[in-house]
Parts: sequence; C-alpha cells; structure tokens
Amino acid sequence: MKRTMKRLKLFLMLFCWLVPSTATICYAAPLPPEPSARSEVEAALAKAGAVKESSRRLRVVLLADKKDHREHEHDYPVWQERWALLLGGRAASAATQLNLFGPAIADPKAAAGAANVEVVCAHGWPTDEQFASADVLVAFCYLSWSDDHKRQLKQYLDRGGGLVLIHSATWTKPKADAEVAALVGVGGFTRFRHGLVQLEITAADHPICKGLPSKLSFLDETYWPPTPPVAADRVTTLAVSSEKTDATGEQTSPQPMFWTYQNGRGRVFGCVLGHYTWTFDDPWFRILLLRGIAWAAGEPTSRFDPLALRGARVADK
Repeated sequence: MKRTMKRLKLFLMLFCWLVPSTATICYAAPLPPEPSARSEVEAALAKAGAVKESSRRLRVVLLADKKDHREHEHDYPVWQERWALLLGGRAASAATQLNLFGPAIADPKAAAGAANVEVVCAHGWPTDEQFASADVLVAFCYLSWSDDHKRQLKQYLDRGGGLVLIHSATWTKPKADAEVAALVGVGGFTRFRHGLVQLEITAADHPICKGLPSKLSFLDETYWPPTPPVAADRVTTLAVSSEKTDATGEQTSPQPMFWTYQNGRGRVFGCVLGHYTWTFDDPWFRILLLRGIAWAAGEPTSRFDPLALRGARVADK
C-alpha cells in the first residue's frame, strides 16, 4: 500500500508539472491568517511617536516582472499596480483597490497616496533613466544578476541610491553570489519553507522596529541560511525566524528575515517575507516594509506610517 501511494504521489507531481493547467486541481492554496486587531496596530503606531513629515520629493521605482507562481503567490504585477496606488496615488496607478488579496477593502483615502511621492514602474530591470532619477528602488521579483547589472547597481548605490529587496528579490539565481552579498548584504539562500512564521524582533531600538511587538506571526515563506553568511559588522538584523539547521529538524537557529545594510552612501533594506498576496495586506508587514523603504531613501522612517492601515486586513476589535 505504501509503495502504491508513493507511486501515485509521484504520478500526480509529474502530471501537474507536465500539464500546468491542472495545477489548481493538484494544489490547494492555504487560507490567509486571521487579521490583526486595528486597535493593537494603532497602539503600536502611537507608541512609536508622532509621524515625522518630510517635504523632500521622493521618486520611487517599483520593480516587478511577470507572475511566476500559483494563485495568491508571487503576484508581482498586482503588487506593483496596487502599491503604486498606495504610495503614489491616482497619478501613479489606475488600480481600483489597495489590498492584494480578496475583494477591495473600502478606504476613503485609497487613491490619496503619500505626500511628495512620485512612483515609476519598471519591468524586469530598471532603465538607465530610472536608475539615474530614482531615490529608492523597490524590487519584488527574481533579479538577473549579470555582471552589467551588478556594475549598474553599484554605481547607483555609490551615488547614494536606496534599495529595497522583497522576498524573491533576495533569492539570488542561479546560485548564491558573494559579489551580490557585497552589494546588498546577503548573497542568496539555499533552503525555504512555507507555513507559520514566528517573527522575533531583534533590534527593538532601530527606528524601523520602533513601537512594534517583540513577536509577530505570519503565514508566508522563509528563506535561509544567508549564503555567504551575513557580515555581522556590516549587516543589522532586525528580525529573525527560528529555522531548522539539520536534516532531522531537531536543531534550529535564528535566521535573518529583515535586515539593513549600508553600502557606502547607499542603503539596502532586505525583506524575506512576501510570498503570499495576503502578507502585503498585513499591517505589521506593511509597517516594516514601508519603514524600510523610507529608511533606504534616507528619510524619517515614520514617513509612510499613515499608509500602514489603508486598505489593510484588520479586525475592528
């Protein structure tokens, strides 16, 4: 019986791979986690203090590519369209909602955007003009790390540009790369896991983490270990998840999920989470990512705090 079941599983895996159109039959997506309480998020934002406004005009480039996973996973185009609206308002996007998962969550400020922010969308890799004019580049897709792209990114960081890497943008293909690590702090990963993520804030005094609970829960995907290893003297780990470090699963160690990295005048913010669309609707994730964008741009980290609850999945309790 065990041999028969094993053969059946192998057959189904092969069938789904050969006939992609049947993937929805072969795969049942997990359900999104329960939403956080609005009152808890508002209390954390209040604990962080007043929002520090800035009159500096920012040009944000959102980098995406074609969707490369199943339903509710790696939906780069939807993220790009809706976060262009979140950050840049109606002038930046024709999207009709801010949340990525499910029907639109009504919000009277859905099309307002952030003050003094211009959003530009890039596909695959930024153009020369986009690199030249960007204050901060936010990438959510696998990146092509050719020698030319590495040189281009180094020039961008050398002039003081900001870089934010979300989920697959942190997974270096075709393999972990020491040159990429020198540029962005982490040169890739070798393992991954889908499921519950118990995030522990390890840099509570960092402005990106200010006011946040010491522990947060997500349903997403983790990558680990950073390869080559993180240079502790140059990378600041903001939050970790405990992941297995041996074949038996008995040994675990904290692995970086969010980090910052200073590269000369340039700033890099890394974010491993972001596999599922609903993660981008989670207000805690929004706070970390929005603050990471502001930090990478050299702005007060609270600049985008007012956007954290716009169209977010929260429970009014």
